[in-house]
Amino acid sequence: MKKLFAFIGLAGFLFAGDNCAMCHNGGMAKKLDTLTPAQIEAKMKEYKAGKGNPMMVNVAKGLKEADIKRVAKEFGKK
Repeated sequence: MKKLFAFIGLAGFLFAGDNCAMCHNGGMAKKLDTLTPAQIEAKMKEYKAGKGNPMMVNVAKGLKEADIKRVAKEFGKK
């Protein structure tokens, strides 16, 4: 089952790139504009550390610190 989640996560990352809105504002996951950039950064760091949703863990592992900050600023609550 973990391999399936890893595959789905990788596939999602390849198709969505860093277009988080594809899932998060498309109704498949929590809307990101309800979270502050700091909340998004904290959650992404948890995912990058391997904690939480396996799909998001795989996405976060491919991001650098600067990517996380940029995504949080772009998609977080204004």
